[in-house]
Amino acid sequence: MKRTISFSLLIFFIFNLFAQEKETHLYAVKDTSKLYMDVYVPKVQNEQQGCLFFVFGGGFIGGKRDDNQIQKVKEYFTEKGYVVIAIDYRLGMRGQKNFSALASVKRFDYAIQMAAEDLISSIDYTLKNLMETKKFKLNRNNFILMGSSAGAIAALQTDYALCNGYYNSGILPADFRPAGIISYSGAIFSHHGRPKYKNHAPAPTLFCHGTDDKLVIYNKTNVFNLGLFGTNSIVKEFKKKGYGHHVRRYPGLGHQVAGFFNDELPLIEQFIENIVFANPKIQIDETYYNPDTKPLWNNFRVRDLKTVKQ
Repeated sequence: MKRTISFSLLIFFIFNLFAQEKETHLYAVKDTSKLYMDVYVPKVQNEQQGCLFFVFGGGFIGGKRDDNQIQKVKEYFTEKGYVVIAIDYRLGMRGQKNFSALASVKRFDYAIQMAAEDLISSIDYTLKNLMETKKFKLNRNNFILMGSSAGAIAALQTDYALCNGYYNSGILPADFRPAGIISYSGAIFSHHGRPKYKNHAPAPTLFCHGTDDKLVIYNKTNVFNLGLFGTNSIVKEFKKKGYGHHVRRYPGLGHQVAGFFNDELPLIEQFIENIVFANPKIQIDETYYNPDTKPLWNNFRVRDLKTVKQ
């Protein structure tokens, strides 16, 4: 019995020694939804006092702020001294039954808008309540937005909204800008053709996308000016205007690239340190091919979301 108790105490000690400290905050109440954020606190902050906002993916149907998507991210970046914030957002496609073209476009547009508005609200809460605590201090110039799939769409859409005065962007200070955006299989929904940034330049952005992605489209799918504009389309605008970015294209791969971020955390760190913090005007375009990676989900489309368990 004594041996069992001693072993249990040892496991408890080890778990608490290496576990990140987490705070949970209610940042907004919208409709009937209470929206929370988990704030992961580093033991020692980096000198930039960087803050990484992580937005989970799940087709705007599922996912949670504390599911397995955040685990490696918060472990890796709190170890590097970042405060990591994982947020809830309203899932605008949950319960969707009609996936006809028109119904899907309207609901998808609505879902993206809600997610972006919630991310903006989480930034607003952070600016008003979490800039300086007993455990950490934040630099408002070093907020970085990150996500995969639906989360990447939310991050890109938020920057797009802030640059153009869309949605609830007016609740943030007029001079607030994200320092960087990290998008794994993301896109922007636009009512005005290929996304343009009218009032401000977009934040330096890391784009990672499979060239055969049919779910979150790699290029674009639109009717006149209305549609979803993926990495390839957005990067054309970035190159034309001289906006800083690093695009990594995965030839022949589909939506599986959305999950690659967990294995590419050093790439993300390098982007933040070398471009976001050091030289935000850099433009890098690379094609990354690994012959051992087999294509997955290349034919998965928006209509196929109806097969996803909700």
